[in-house]
Amino acid sequence: MPFIAFIGCDGSGKSAVIRDVAEHYRMQGIHVTCGHWRPNAIGTSSRNSESIAADNPHGKSPHGQAASLIKLAWLWLNWWAGWWKELRKSSRKGFVIFDRFHADLLVDPKRYRYGGSMWLANLACRLMPQPDLVLFLDAQPDVLLSRKQEVSRASLEQSRDKYLDLGKSYHQFLMIDVNRPLEIVIQDVVSRIDAIR
Repeated sequence: MPFIAFIGCDGSGKSAVIRDVAEHYRMQGIHVTCGHWRPNAIGTSSRNSESIAADNPHGKSPHGQAASLIKLAWLWLNWWAGWWKELRKSSRKGFVIFDRFHADLLVDPKRYRYGGSMWLANLACRLMPQPDLVLFLDAQPDVLLSRKQEVSRASLEQSRDKYLDLGKSYHQFLMIDVNRPLEIVIQDVVSRIDAIR
């Protein structure tokens, strides 16, 4: 059973898609573990700060080099601690589904207040547990802006280009058109997941 990461620009509907996909498999008796960006394996839960970031993802300035390096090391430790403590076992008995994952830092470092070397961030992400399937929920900027206005059109277009570049690093990278009704999107996602089970 795979580790699946959902990525996409703000407004792409990741939360709704993940909720319904997880429910689909749970109704089949399949164990599904869901997460957001990183495991909470070390330190306190980041739920509150992630909620603030979702409301205003670019509202704070990036950390300096030293603080960014510490944050990157902390992220790396969280992923490996979380993988060995829970996620590896969960992936063997069901699905592990993440709304964003560590490589999202490469697409939108400002969201995570990362101001360090992108070369080092790329290396660190390559050395963290990797998803078996990356699903990019894609839509045109006008559609995304009609759903959420937290970031500008220019930021959305830049993020989309970076997500497509990120996809070149993954053998199992699939684009999902989310301009369609939610139930059609769910059917498409489920069929893509079933194809690699």
